[in-house]
Amino acid sequence: MSDMSASSDPSAEGKSSLKDEVSEPLWQRLLYMLGFWFLGNIGFSIAILLGGVQFIVVLLKGDKNEELASFSHNLIRYVWECLAFIVFVKEDKPFPFTPFPRGEGEDVS
Repeated sequence: MSDMSASSDPSAEGKSSLKDEVSEPLWQRLLYMLGFWFLGNIGFSIAILLGGVQFIVVLLKGDKNEELASFSHNLIRYVWECLAFIVFVKEDKPFPFTPFPRGEGEDVS
């Protein structure tokens, strides 16, 4: 008779389970995902609105508003962080669990 131990299972070797990587229960992550989906949608809508405002500023002044452009860039990074958490690209929860994105970091790509 052969010894059927857990270590002899070739399908278990080399695979990392999502349960090993995530420290919280999956149902709790689902609640966070829904919350960040809601916040990300609000952020996206505000970014679209700010695009319209920036268009009007450029139309009237001939040059973009740098403060508005900087805030819009940070807002887009926040929306990206929300999406990255939702699709399991990042495990870190976005704002309000971490600081709001600032323009000093690398671009979202």
